Amino acid sequence: MINFFRKIRQSLLAENKFSKYLLYAIGEITLVMIGILLALQVNNWNEGRKETGKSVEIMREIRENLEFNNEEFERENKEERSVIHSIDIVLENLKLNEGNHDSLGFHFLNAAYWPTFVKKSSGYENLKSQGVEIIKSVELRKAIIDLYESKYEQIAETVRTSENNAAAAMWPMFTALFETHRSVPNQPFESLKLSPFDYDALVKSQSYIGFLSWWRHSRVVGLEQRMNVIEQNNAVLKMLSKELDH
Repeated sequence: MINFFRKIRQSLLAENKFSKYLLYAIGEITLVMIGILLALQVNNWNEGRKETGKSVEIMREIRENLEFNNEEFERENKEERSVIHSIDIVLENLKLNEGNHDSLGFHFLNAAYWPTFVKKSSGYENLKSQGVEIIKSVELRKAIIDLYESKYEQIAETVRTSENNAAAAMWPMFTALFETHRSVPNQPFESLKLSPFDYDALVKSQSYIGFLSWWRHSRVVGLEQRMNVIEQNNAVLKMLSKELDH
């Protein structure tokens, strides 16, 4: 093809047809430019297809993550409600000075429990590595970032606070006030128990009662945070489905 165009140029020059040669040169340059533009357009189209495919893949992964997280948050909320219930039973018993009995053993133990924080974030990490702009919807992008960077971090901070208090205040207090019943490997948590060394001292322990009151508040905060995040998870899931349907 190059040889063909070269022969035409040489023929026009040999015939001293400069005006025709000039028009031909302009036409040839235009043809080359059109070819370059078409090539660029095809390349951009291919890159766009790749980016769209990657965006869809990431959004599907985030959707799977959020569905998993909702299940985990529901499980953790069930544990939070169980702890709050045990705290209420213990505080009511001590307030009324009803005396120790065997069924209190589990509640003494469960009142000191706190749920862990489990979440999947592989889709979000993938999104950050690719660049958040890969998701074209600004509203969806902002909602995902707010969810992971703000709302999930609030729950993580509550769990960290619980762990720090457990290490600094709870376990020293509980080991001083309670005897742990002997357990065996793989024993169900529901069958574990604590027994107070001195029930009357427990009734009079303002530090223990005060701690349980604060601990209950902390568990309610954790419960409310998870409920709010589940609601926001569902809102983002709805937005993801709408975007993926397009």
